[in-house]
Amino acid sequence: MKNKKKSANLAAIVLTGAILGGCSNPFDAIADVINSVISEDTEDVASEPADTAETTDSDTSGIVEETTTEESITDDNVTEAPETETDEVETLDYSHLMNQGEATTLGEGTFTVGEDIPIGRYRATVTEGYGNLFIYDEAERMTLSATMSEVSDDSNQSRPGEVVIFLDEGHELEITGIDDVDFTPYETDEVTELSPGQWVVGEDFPAGLYDISLEESETLGYLKVNVIKDYEKSRFALGSLAYGGTTEFTTAFETGEVITIEWVPKVVLTER
Repeated sequence: MKNKKKSANLAAIVLTGAILGGCSNPFDAIADVINSVISEDTEDVASEPADTAETTDSDTSGIVEETTTEESITDDNVTEAPETETDEVETLDYSHLMNQGEATTLGEGTFTVGEDIPIGRYRATVTEGYGNLFIYDEAERMTLSATMSEVSDDSNQSRPGEVVIFLDEGHELEITGIDDVDFTPYETDEVTELSPGQWVVGEDFPAGLYDISLEESETLGYLKVNVIKDYEKSRFALGSLAYGGTTEFTTAFETGEVITIEWVPKVVLTER
């Protein structure tokens, strides 16, 4: 369209030149026509950015609208991920077993607590022979193991003649190699020595900082600390120095912790 206008204007220039041929100053008239043509072209060029701006605004408006629609679709269709359930932590709690139980004698075999022996806290004693005693909880986790022999006067005997244990509903008790094990209800009292078995901080002795000592033995034993059922908070190797055990150390105990002593005759607690 602009080219057609330019052609028409140029034609007008030529025609004007022919007509003004007889004028006194024909070049002035021609200059006026040329300036008029240039002025029109300049106006046309000046109007183009406005067209571009309109197109840009229009295009931008379209983009904004598309983005808004996309966001709307995203908000409507995105499904939030379900919250994952955190497994509950099971802590050891034997408080309901304190001073509970009935005197019972069991031989070799596997027994269910609550059916073959009442729940409670017991002192298990071997009076003849030797063998093993294992306790498993309802999740089949071993809570205690002991190799036992008949009680003797040897205070440093490697196989204890008795252990203090907790038996809860659903636990299984396994006895091998022993004809008779006597289970006597254990009356909780404050102690300063821990024999093989299970002890509770705050029930059997106060929480606090303690020096632990014991005599060196031929066997390697352990002091275990539990708060959660399937997790040992700490474990100390005891007894045999040759196998990496120790006979003295210092540690702190907190209320509610369950202390298990295995494979050593006893440990002595001295509170600081």
